[in-house]
Amino acid sequence: MDMARKRQLTDFGRKVRKELDRRGMTQRELADACGINYRVVHDVLVGLNCKEDNIRRIEEQLGFPS
Repeated sequence: MDMARKRQLTDFGRKVRKELDRRGMTQRELADACGINYRVVHDVLVGLNCKEDNIRRIEEQLGFPS
């Protein structure tokens, strides 16, 4: 029985992951730069947290157009 199911990244999550990889940056580093908990970043990337404020912070930190 698989107790820890790995969630799939959303389209936004894949875009963020690609940019983090390009920058050599971790989700924890992104979270620190955004002023949010690293778990919130993870939850946004897999679609468990869709709060606009969190998404906006990530977009602004990575320089994504709104």
